[in-house]
Amino acid sequence: MSEPLVVCVCDYWQRCHFHNRPSREAGDSSRESKSLRRMCIQVDAINGNYYLREFLQQKELALRLKRQHGVQLVWLSFEPPKRDTVDYRFADILAHTLWEHIEVEHLMSWLSTLGGGFSALGEQFERCAETAGKISLQQLKIGLRLGDPFLQARCKLYFSISLIQRGQLRAAKHLIREQYAFARSNAEKDVRLVRMCLGIWQRLSYEYEQRQMRKKCN
Repeated sequence: MSEPLVVCVCDYWQRCHFHNRPSREAGDSSRESKSLRRMCIQVDAINGNYYLREFLQQKELALRLKRQHGVQLVWLSFEPPKRDTVDYRFADILAHTLWEHIEVEHLMSWLSTLGGGFSALGEQFERCAETAGKISLQQLKIGLRLGDPFLQARCKLYFSISLIQRGQLRAAKHLIREQYAFARSNAEKDVRLVRMCLGIWQRLSYEYEQRQMRKKCN
C-alpha cells in the first residue's frame, strides 16, 4: 500500500504544519536526506482551507498526483486574503439572538415591576396575590427559554410568596427548600439567592406562627 500524500501548510508566520507525514523510526536517517518532489500552491487562507480538505479527503486526487505527476508533497503557502469576508448569514443569526435577549430582558423588567406591585397588594387582596403568582409563572417561562437556572430559581421564589399570601404554606415550604438547596450548592455564584431564600423562609415562619396563634385563640 502506497504512503499517503504529504501536505504541508505554511501559515502567515512561516510556520509549517505537516499532515500525513510518516513517522521516523529510531536510527533511520534515510528519510532525512531524501528529498521529496513538491507541488507549491500559493493561495489565500480562506480558499486554502478548502484545498487542504480536498487534498486530505480525496484519495483519488492524491493517488493521481503521485502516479501521473510524481508529486510527493503538496506545499500550501497561505497568504492574507485581499478582502476580508463576512459571514452575513451567521451575522443575521447572531443579531437576531442578541435582539431577542435584549427584548426578553426588557420584558422581564416590566414583569418584575408589575409583579412587585400586585405582590404588595396581595397582602390585603387575595386576587392580587393570585395575579402576582401568574406573573411569576410567566417570568419562569422566560427563564426556561433563556436557560438560566438562577433566574428560574428566583421566579419560583416569587411564586412561593404568592403561595404564602394565599395561605398555601406547605406548598411554599417545599418550593423554598428546593431553591435553598440549589442556592447553597451554588452559593459562590449567587449569594443573593441564598439570602433571598432565608428572607422568604422567615416570612413563612411568621405566617406559621400567626396560624398557630389563631388556632389557640379559636
